[in-house]
Amino acid sequence: MRRFIIICSALLTIAGCAQDRVEVKPVEAAPEPTMTEIAESNPSYWGYIDYLWAENGDSFSEEGFAAFLSDWIVEANKTGVSYTSFGYVPKESTENFDGIWAVAWKSKALRDEAWEKWIANKSAENLSENHSETITLGGEDYKNVFGFYAFRPREMSNPWNDIGPEQEPYNVDVMFCSFNEGQGADQLKSTISSEFSPWLDAYQEENPEASYNFSIEVPSYDPDPDFDYLWKNIHRNEAQANAGNAAWAETGGEIQKKFDTIATCQPPVRFAGYSFVDYDEA
Repeated sequence: MRRFIIICSALLTIAGCAQDRVEVKPVEAAPEPTMTEIAESNPSYWGYIDYLWAENGDSFSEEGFAAFLSDWIVEANKTGVSYTSFGYVPKESTENFDGIWAVAWKSKALRDEAWEKWIANKSAENLSENHSETITLGGEDYKNVFGFYAFRPREMSNPWNDIGPEQEPYNVDVMFCSFNEGQGADQLKSTISSEFSPWLDAYQEENPEASYNFSIEVPSYDPDPDFDYLWKNIHRNEAQANAGNAAWAETGGEIQKKFDTIATCQPPVRFAGYSFVDYDEA
């Protein structure tokens, strides 16, 4: 019995010493994925877009804009980062901007790399030397630059045909949307796949000449905006947009009710769209 007590005492002593020597580390929880990681892992992710408010100068003209665009492309290509670029001109004037200049990259990392090189190359200063009275982009200290993660849930032909300022503009209708209580991206995705896409299939079959795409874009900038996402309807031209909207009003009412349950959207704002640079040409 005495021997048993001694052995037990020895074991307890060894265990106590072992606990003193071994550092017990808490199990660290896996870090939460970033917004960029979540976006770029989504199957429908298309790219990262920066929208820059454009303000026309006192000497703005079609010829001056064409010269600016040519020099802007030279500066953008200096970054060595593949990109696409397009511009929107509002159908109705607004106090905020004369147009919107967009630059898109396939990832947020490429976007950050391109901006770093753009600033290092003093590209804005280079453009200002020759075009200060033509157009300015992004406002002072780029305060009017707004970033978005863009998603294209449906693969369709691009609604634009040409590149450059002389092309026939395509049509863009933009809506700013906020999820209703208890609703979110899962409900939106489900309604698109089960209801909206079949409707588009039927419409496309009846109207093979129609070219349409849509984009859902989630803001990434601070401070947080007062909406959750924007929805863009993109048509080849205004006539096709009006025809598509009329068909939707006639046969898409029940689907629209489901969308209205998911989110509240502001009335659409219409733009004329121009494609400047495609990825393959950058």
